[in-house]
Amino acid sequence: MKEIASGVSLLLLIQGVGGIINRLAGGGPSWFLVNYIEALQGYEIIASMVLVILGAIIGVGSLKIKGKDD
Repeated sequence: MKEIASGVSLLLLIQGVGGIINRLAGGGPSWFLVNYIEALQGYEIIASMVLVILGAIIGVGSLKIKGKDD
């Protein structure tokens, strides 16, 4: 469970930070999820910030989960 939470956290952080950088650099074609959700058009930076915050929360939570290596 800890590994899954850490992986999801990393994925959300990459999507969020990458989406912010992509949007600030001109918003060209990319593989960042927020760019492809029609309902979020115009709110890409805010949505990317939400992904970063969500990733950080899940990451901190995954540190508190006892795993096999603890």
